[in-house]
Amino acid sequence: MLAQLTRRTALSLGLGTLASAALPRASRANAITFDQGWEHLTFRRLKPNTFATGPNRLTVVAEGTSSILYRILPNDLFASRRAEWTWRVDSSVPPSDLTTIGNDDRNLGMFFVNATDNVASRIRPGTSISSLLRNRNVQVLMYTWGGDNPQGTVIPSPHAPDRLRNIVQRRPSTGEFRESVDLSSDFRRVFGVEMRNLVALAVSSNSENSGSRVQAQVSGWMLG
Repeated sequence: MLAQLTRRTALSLGLGTLASAALPRASRANAITFDQGWEHLTFRRLKPNTFATGPNRLTVVAEGTSSILYRILPNDLFASRRAEWTWRVDSSVPPSDLTTIGNDDRNLGMFFVNATDNVASRIRPGTSISSLLRNRNVQVLMYTWGGDNPQGTVIPSPHAPDRLRNIVQRRPSTGEFRESVDLSSDFRRVFGVEMRNLVALAVSSNSENSGSRVQAQVSGWMLG
């Protein structure tokens, strides 16, 4: 299923700090699978990325393109406060300026969407992420592999700086890394709010400004 809107309306940048401890290995850690529950958000006037999903791995190719793959979470995961994932980049965008529309390419962005209790109570499996991205009672934090800033730098999105913010996790490069983040701490630091409900996840890539090719993978995504 496809949803369309302009990138200026919907897109956010993201950046975050590494958590000091990994997720518990017990049942409190929930694996995120790349199954049929994911939806593809595309943007008018931009060609979409190619996303290939498997049980435990997502492959992303962006070649002068931009789009987002997202998933609305079931309410039994709304209380998640930590996350881990492995991401790999085999072909990278060049350094970019995440503060500037038209120069904000990135290899990957990992979105975490926080909503108030009132908003969360109205979310259903078919809810579009575009409506959440426009909601003033929602904050979207993106951990970004891209830009040209030191790790941990917070960059408000030029598209919606009050609601959409980046934490730079990795500068543009190739490689493979395992990340572990404390969502509660990062939402407090970046937005000055307490996490209430983790209602959606998303993965983005965009190279429409440089025309470069991104080839990347995401796997081992866990919430706890």
